[in-house]
Amino acid sequence: MFLPYFQTSADNAIGFLFNILWVVFVMAFLFYGNRLQIYLSLRRVGKDLRSLQRMSGETEQKIVAELSKYGSEPAVVKQEVGRLLGSIMIEPVSMDPSGVVFKLDHVIKTYEAYFKSKVARVTPGAEKVVRQNLSNLVEVGMALDFLFRYVRHLYTSAKKYNDLFAVVQLQMLMPTLMDTAGAYFSASDAFTAGQPIGDSLGPMVASKLMQGAKAEPVAEETVYAEVTYEGRKLLVVRAEGPGGTVGRPGEAVEKLLDMHPDAELVVTVDAALKLEGEESGEVAEGVGAAIGGPGVDRYRIEGAATKRNVPMYAIVVKMSEKEAITKLKDELQAKVDDVLRRFKRLIEEKTKPDAIVLFAGIGNTIGVS
Repeated sequence: MFLPYFQTSADNAIGFLFNILWVVFVMAFLFYGNRLQIYLSLRRVGKDLRSLQRMSGETEQKIVAELSKYGSEPAVVKQEVGRLLGSIMIEPVSMDPSGVVFKLDHVIKTYEAYFKSKVARVTPGAEKVVRQNLSNLVEVGMALDFLFRYVRHLYTSAKKYNDLFAVVQLQMLMPTLMDTAGAYFSASDAFTAGQPIGDSLGPMVASKLMQGAKAEPVAEETVYAEVTYEGRKLLVVRAEGPGGTVGRPGEAVEKLLDMHPDAELVVTVDAALKLEGEESGEVAEGVGAAIGGPGVDRYRIEGAATKRNVPMYAIVVKMSEKEAITKLKDELQAKVDDVLRRFKRLIEEKTKPDAIVLFAGIGNTIGVS
């Protein structure tokens, strides 16, 4: 007769104990939940940070090994590479926008001269083409080094101040940053071997359009050739090649339009970053100047064409960031003929025989003769 009483007392004690544990858990979560979330988030970010450090370190070692093949001691090369990887280019002040493009152009040219002289100093035995490819390899190392330093700064700051908001922001950024880092890390192989990359597609179209015509220099590391198609004179511009360079297409277009003020059309071809869900190799047509970078070359092309009221048309081949800076895929290279067909159809529709058309194949000419 006393058993139900004892069972009820035991049930009450167990229930009371669970209530106490639940209250303790809730209180602990209220006081330490943020810290736990910060700890778990920082742990995941820390793993990516170590991957970034590994990629940056391995790329630096590859750069030192490649540059050391051309006449300098590894210790000297390592010291100079360390300086290059940490070098900076400060953009001009833009509070007064008047003339800022030309100031930026001057700063970029000055930095390029500084950069190339540093590479040349440690590679006295390298030919021009090899040195250009090695410069591209160093630029890959610079990008990875900056990404590592940037993520490490955000990670250390969030950890130092226990800032949950900063940690969450960093965790949201990491997938994109790691994709970018992975693309640059993969690109080092193509630049070491001197192979064409996705961004070489524009110059490849220009080379095929030149059809063996004699190329003449028109700007620094930039050439052009005159060819004919269906009675039209085509002025075809591209970077010099086969070394890794993008040349100065903006300056080249300016000069050619000065030489041929009666030109009726400017067409640019370049690689373009695709959106997620789009297929690699999709070709798109439009108007404007298809050229990336800091904007100086596009400004020059737009200014020269606008001054003479010359229509600008663009053809782009879409690809991912990784595809743009790694070895050119066969399916992307196959788009060269498609771009040529579109260009020829465009000038047939927009111009008449005896017209002068300026064509610029924009991109890196590494491995493109």
